[in-house]
Amino acid sequence: MTIQEKLQLIEKVLCTKPNTLTEETRLDSLPMWDSLTMLSLQIEFSQANPDVQFDHLYMCNTVGDLCKLAGA
Repeated sequence: MTIQEKLQLIEKVLCTKPNTLTEETRLDSLPMWDSLTMLSLQIEFSQANPDVQFDHLYMCNTVGDLCKLAGA
């Protein structure tokens, strides 16, 4: 999965407009960043990386951190 595909997946889960997120985007700046969103991302990411845990997502600070968890 390319970085662009990862960003698109995260944008889809966060229900944001396409091409609005970058790897530098801080998660605490996103009003829709909450535990339900983290759970949704865990489900999406588990297809590429079954080892992703909720705690891993909780420790992320940026969209780039999420992309690293999304797998290859």
